[in-house]
Amino acid sequence: MNNYYLFRLRYLLAILFISSIYQTSNSQDWSPLGVGTNNSVNAAVIFNSQLIAAGNFSTAGGQSVNHIASWNGTSWQPLGLGTNGNIHALVIYNGLLVAGGEFTAAGGISANKIAAWNGSVWSRFDNSIINGNVYSIAVFGTSLIIGGNFTTVGSTVVNRVARLSSGWFAMGNGFNSTVYALSVFNSQLFAGGSFTGPGTVKRIGLWNGVTWITLGTGIDDGAVYALKVHNSWLAVGGSFTYIGGSSVNRIARWNGANWGILGSGFSSDVNAFYASGTTLYAGGNFDFADYLPASKVAVYNGSGWTALGTGIGGTNANVKSIVPYNGKAVFAGTFSLAGGNSANNIATWGTPIGIKPIAGEVPGSYSLEQNYPNPFNPVTSIRFSIPSSHMEKVKLTVFDISGREVAVLVNNTLAPGKYEVNFDAGNLGSGAYFYKLTAGLYSETKRMVVVK
Repeated sequence: MNNYYLFRLRYLLAILFISSIYQTSNSQDWSPLGVGTNNSVNAAVIFNSQLIAAGNFSTAGGQSVNHIASWNGTSWQPLGLGTNGNIHALVIYNGLLVAGGEFTAAGGISANKIAAWNGSVWSRFDNSIINGNVYSIAVFGTSLIIGGNFTTVGSTVVNRVARLSSGWFAMGNGFNSTVYALSVFNSQLFAGGSFTGPGTVKRIGLWNGVTWITLGTGIDDGAVYALKVHNSWLAVGGSFTYIGGSSVNRIARWNGANWGILGSGFSSDVNAFYASGTTLYAGGNFDFADYLPASKVAVYNGSGWTALGTGIGGTNANVKSIVPYNGKAVFAGTFSLAGGNSANNIATWGTPIGIKPIAGEVPGSYSLEQNYPNPFNPVTSIRFSIPSSHMEKVKLTVFDISGREVAVLVNNTLAPGKYEVNFDAGNLGSGAYFYKLTAGLYSETKRMVVVK
């Protein structure tokens, strides 16, 4: 009898899980951002209305970018000469894009572990040598805060966390091990990492203006990798499993006075958060959330965690950063699949935008129409038709005359119908380009001309 009820429970949970994926995927979907990057994306942020991605990669969209690139909605572009080493953190500070990581040069000039991009050129803050890596950056009041595994900045002993205002300053005695995350909550600065000191501060600490103090009894094990303000509390994620002797399974929340749980937690590490209204997204290398399948990504709706379609996949898949962009959530990290389709280390989740259904009868066959206007500068419209047989995975891509993919306009599962999508070639040069529609066994290519 016990085995029977256990079987029925598992069956019910599986049905509910599959149903939730089906219902969600009808309105939302995964889409790659062009051809993505050739290695991990560690951080992402919005700067001057463009998506900035940074990490271990050397190419994005097939071109050399040196660890950092911008996405303008259709293609990837370099930020000057980029950096000569990996980038782990990005933040906007005084109108500048600030990057931190393992590099010693940015834009071809000396810049030790931290540098700033103003939209045109790279610059350094000063000549100070940081003797380790920067893993997190936050803005606190008028100061820039950095965290990592370094112990000195210039001649100043800082112990893994430092403050930049008129110069670099220590923050109390710092920490005895790596700082991976920084966040401001209720006008207070929080740091998370693998540290177990100073004093009783364990893996998460609050800066009181003079020293770092503990949150309750601290976190018992593992490390903190992500901090995010959500509603009236601070979401904390990482590799930890216990707080104060109570099981929390890699995620918890702090309301300013006490610890609380967020569902039943995750099967493995949580590395990133993104909050939107009452919704909280989480990313990491987990396979289960609230004991139900959720491949590397999940969303919390106030009562529990659910999967985002079939999630993120690939060898050693891992999500490291989540940011909003053009009404969607961008997930970045180390992966080759999103929603079961190719997506190299960065992809979006949300309602497909820019794809406009055209009213009328459902077509009886596939078709790809000539773009209009043609020639054009810089925007043109492309219409295509999907017949009435069934839902179809549709991809519409743009190539230059050499065959290099320069834009992915559509990469979604679409219902039968006629659609229109706009293509902006503002960042492309004059000349001939080709656009190709693939859907099932159907494939067609047409030529268009940009004239500037």
